Amino acid sequence: MNIIFDIGNVLVRWDPVEIVRSVINAPGAVRVAEHIFAHPDWLEVDRGTMTIPEIISRTTERTDIDEDIVTAIYQAVPASLTPIPENIELLQKIKQGGHHLYALSNMGHESAAYLAQTAPFWGWFDAMVISAEVNLVKPEPAIYEYLLTQNGLTNSECVFIDDSPTNIYSAEQLGIKSIQFHSHDQLADELRKYISWPE
Repeated sequence: MNIIFDIGNVLVRWDPVEIVRSVINAPGAVRVAEHIFAHPDWLEVDRGTMTIPEIISRTTERTDIDEDIVTAIYQAVPASLTPIPENIELLQKIKQGGHHLYALSNMGHESAAYLAQTAPFWGWFDAMVISAEVNLVKPEPAIYEYLLTQNGLTNSECVFIDDSPTNIYSAEQLGIKSIQFHSHDQLADELRKYISWPE
């Protein structure tokens, strides 16, 4: 069985509000995070069609947030993506169990480059599809199809793990078995329906 992992909020932490608070620890961090990370422009960074300098300029123009603060927030993203230890341990056990591992993640170039240099698990995957590198993003069906086609995978022989229900739905529409991630224990319990690994 081929196990396909999302990365953000599954293998590494992704918390936009905490990213903002690391720069401006003041009331309003939730609102600022929404302006910066819930805007369609951020998806274009993930798609690889907008650079960080471009999104800094656009965010500064459309909000009342100072450019130096906007810059600091975007620059804080890569280092905020810290591994989730219990999930990395599970990933390692699955690999030791002889299963093929793949990654499918919406992620910009800077974050992917940072993790490639700092995350020990980055090299454990048989292959990775990072959205910015292929100019496609989840939940678009094309990015799932790209992963399958490029790696000669059959949809029915894959299990996809993601924290987003929208992304899960897209995978299931393509016939890919899927698990929405909520917690380490819940993920382990649901994965055992498909595979086993050494404890």
